[in-house]
Amino acid sequence: MQGVKQDFAALTTLRAIGALCVVEHHCWLFVYPAWPRSWIVPGFQLWPDYFFILSGFILTHVYGKTLRHGGRDEVFNYFVHRIARVYPLHLAVLVMLVGLESIRLLMAQHAGLETRGRYFVDSTSPRYILTNLLLVQAWGIQHMNSWNMPAWSISAEFACYLAFPMMLNHELASKPRRAALLATISACGLTWIQLSRHTFDVTFDLGVPRAFFSFSIGCVLYHYRHVLLNAVAFIPATALQSSIVAGVLAAYAVNAPGLAFIPLWVALIAAMTRENGLPAKILAWPPLVAMGERSYSYYMTHVLVIWAMLLTKAAAPATFGQFLEWPSLAILAAILGTTIGISEWTYRYIEKPGRAWVRRRLSRHQICKTRQWDDVANPTGAHESLAKTAR
Repeated sequence: MQGVKQDFAALTTLRAIGALCVVEHHCWLFVYPAWPRSWIVPGFQLWPDYFFILSGFILTHVYGKTLRHGGRDEVFNYFVHRIARVYPLHLAVLVMLVGLESIRLLMAQHAGLETRGRYFVDSTSPRYILTNLLLVQAWGIQHMNSWNMPAWSISAEFACYLAFPMMLNHELASKPRRAALLATISACGLTWIQLSRHTFDVTFDLGVPRAFFSFSIGCVLYHYRHVLLNAVAFIPATALQSSIVAGVLAAYAVNAPGLAFIPLWVALIAAMTRENGLPAKILAWPPLVAMGERSYSYYMTHVLVIWAMLLTKAAAPATFGQFLEWPSLAILAAILGTTIGISEWTYRYIEKPGRAWVRRRLSRHQICKTRQWDDVANPTGAHESLAKTAR
């Protein structure tokens, strides 16, 4: 099984689903009561853990052998590729948000239009621009999320990127005893977060431990998923995948604690690598996979939609009020559609060309000439494309 080259296309589509769930959750907070509270699923904000686990899984798939057996140039290029994947869009959205905050201030000073909150204070304080530029805003050095709030997960995952080569060098996730110890420590760490905070939704303060523990589980999962799948090989792929999806939906329905989603994400990722199952085949439909490839843009740019709604509410309250009178499904469709439309533009003109530019300018040489995954996440993971590309 490990020797078979797989696309894991279903996992890419699941990233789009997770990103759009996060979009729905965040946007509802700013347009309530546009649609009923019963539509809000508490577990939607827990999708970053899927992204973290998937990131460890895919990075191990892409770079496991390259970094372990390569030299300094390979490690250098690995970091270049990670920066190229997440930073251009992160930087662009941050610049846009600073611009929108400036517009808010000008609206208040010259047009007398007050928008929600104060200006360039608290989460939009200028001092947080530097931490966001350095991608360290979730490293426990801030007292709140700032600027592009969902980007806390990109910051936390960036810390995982830094630790990953060392993990490979010491074979922490591949040697059986070391992998068992790493998985145990990670499970205990995630349990500690759940019990100590009574929630799994920790971001700016414990974002890095949350991400690292989940990321580590993903690394171990890649090496030992065949053990899990062999144990349930008697279950047809379609039945296995359907039952796990049902388990995720049930966890949402009963508002299960965040910790309960970790084994579900692990099982979901492992099961969806059996690409002959009907759910995996459905999720591998090319238009859905294309959405998955844009999920990082969904995740990172939907805050622009939120800010735009706040500006519209201040500048044209009557128009905004009419918008809130639309049917709930129409409002949700408009918000998601706007986010997808903006993301298509940022994906085509910022994310992809920015990634290519950074790699072209900074990479020392091609790591390999075979087709590999253009991996990871973040989604929230934030989150990135799992589509195969030639390096």
